Amino acid sequence: MLTDLVIDPFGADLREVVELAGVAEDAGFDGVWTFDHVSGSVAGQPWSRDPFVTLGAIAARTRRVRLGVLVANVVNRHPAQLASAVSSLQSLAPGRVMCGVGSGASPSSIFASEQLAIGRMIDPAAARCERLVEHVVALRAIWDRAPDGAPVHVEGEHVTMRGLTAVVSPGPTPPIVIGSSGERTVRVAAQIADGVNIRQSPRLAELVAIVHEVRASSDDGGAASPFEISVFDRLDPTHPLGGEADQLRELGVGARTLFVSPPYPLDAVAAVGSASSAHRGTAPGRAG
Repeated sequence: MLTDLVIDPFGADLREVVELAGVAEDAGFDGVWTFDHVSGSVAGQPWSRDPFVTLGAIAARTRRVRLGVLVANVVNRHPAQLASAVSSLQSLAPGRVMCGVGSGASPSSIFASEQLAIGRMIDPAAARCERLVEHVVALRAIWDRAPDGAPVHVEGEHVTMRGLTAVVSPGPTPPIVIGSSGERTVRVAAQIADGVNIRQSPRLAELVAIVHEVRASSDDGGAASPFEISVFDRLDPTHPLGGEADQLRELGVGARTLFVSPPYPLDAVAAVGSASSAHRGTAPGRAG
């Protein structure tokens, strides 16, 4: 099972974030992610950090770990802008970039205030999922058409692109991972994405089972492409393996994404990374 670190950048010095990423790689973590928020106020902090500037700096410090935003808010970012940012990061870290996307804040979420503050609507769940699907379709279209320079045309309810060209450099579409905490987005992820990141909750086993069910019911039984199930949880230095690594592996979970907030516990991160690396299994963690 892979173990990734998710770095909360709220109120942090960017140099400390980069230092932490280096510690994580050196200790044996498999990936480093960060959040996508325009305001630190949602976490009671005085500022946030742009995720792609942050990851670009981390890319220069690291050589091995995979990198990504967990997750980019599709309400706040047009797919062309997101594709350009991800492609730019790919040029700095070839073969290491993941594209994490999420459907945006629900009305009851603590992040709803952030969207409202920049003039974005808080849509019902069905509309958020529709936008998410359109966003993923548009992202794939941008990369699919990059090699021959063909224009991208998308006319959706939420996403529009009319003859768009020259956005990303030719290359493989990065694996698209959808962040989820409920059944609706889990099903969407299993149908159209390359992975799903599920927030740890009492419903975890149920949601993972839904992923397997949806993947198995596809035309190819989920065998055409790899799919990674990962779980989002807090890093706990008192239980370096999360206290449940074996149970997660039995469910078919392929990775844990463990987040830390400033002030960053460098020693604890190093200890968890070393323990995870030493106990890493060989199970692929693929659904289908």
